Amino acid sequence: MKIKITNIEISSTMFLLIFSCTLGLAPFISIKISGIDSYFSVLFGSILGLIPLCIILYLFNYQIDKPINEKNKIIFGKTVGTIINYLTIPFLFILGITYLFNLGNFVISQYLTNTPLLIIIIVISLTSLFIANKGIKVITKTSSIYSIIIIIVFLIAVLGLSKEIKLDSLKPILEFGLKKPLIAGLVNTLSFTSPIYTILFIPKKEIENNTKTKKYFIITYLISMIIIFTIAIVTSSILGKYLLQTYQYPVYITLKRISLFNFIDRIENFLSFQWILSGITVIAMTIYSVSKNIKNKESKLINFIITILMIILSYLLFKNNTSFNEYLYTIYPYLLLPIPIIYVIIFIGAVIKKKYK
Repeated sequence: MKIKITNIEISSTMFLLIFSCTLGLAPFISIKISGIDSYFSVLFGSILGLIPLCIILYLFNYQIDKPINEKNKIIFGKTVGTIINYLTIPFLFILGITYLFNLGNFVISQYLTNTPLLIIIIVISLTSLFIANKGIKVITKTSSIYSIIIIIVFLIAVLGLSKEIKLDSLKPILEFGLKKPLIAGLVNTLSFTSPIYTILFIPKKEIENNTKTKKYFIITYLISMIIIFTIAIVTSSILGKYLLQTYQYPVYITLKRISLFNFIDRIENFLSFQWILSGITVIAMTIYSVSKNIKNKESKLINFIITILMIILSYLLFKNNTSFNEYLYTIYPYLLLPIPIIYVIIFIGAVIKKKYK
């Protein structure tokens, strides 16, 4: 009997794909744009994110026995569908190499300062490759374990930081109006939702008791947004207006303030392991999705080639941390924008195809 994916496992994967952007990506960009009001951008981004979530849910429920790459061929025909599939590949690569360099840069800046970045990138890539080669069932199963760890870590962090929270640090509220938080909110929407389109490469039919999957996805999205909003509020209220904009990883810096029961200190390195787990999941899902777009059947050789290309591109494109930060702020949001546009086109095509079938 073929083992199916449970709703908990697929929802856990979705949670990790959303949560992963909280390490240096979404916070760094939104703080650059809206400063101390960045937590408002999380709120706006969460609301705007309901639109792509609805699109994902609709496409997930369309032709439930097929992954998105096969659905595209049904909706648009073999030729146009194949073109659309190949069009998504560069943007999946952009996600993969951005997360790969960001995670590698975080590890060498906070843990292994004397280790060459290339070595860290290779280790992260090969770990992600190993998970991707095991197949989607292993990815989702490990995601459920990772998610439990991350939620426990989150609760420990909030408990440990509770005495450090100073809500007065959030003032003045909306000092420069709504424009910047709204712009940052749009960027947050792109950051939150872009990785979760990779879930569409999993046919809904492979999920056990899939009539409840929609409910699980909605609950997972809401829980993810509550956690990310809490992180934004806690980080902003502890660091304040000026320190918040000083650090590349403000959320991690905030963890340094944790003191449990007045004697357990310096546990930020343990707690920050949550981002490594979620980052590896994103990279593994990216490898899996690109591979499915190239060849519908799982191929370890293609996975290996994709991984090598990601290592080379991430290492060559981003010369140093400064250039990467500049890329995040000025280029990355624009590179994410075509992803929802492509899936809006697919969504419209699916609606039309279903109506006139």
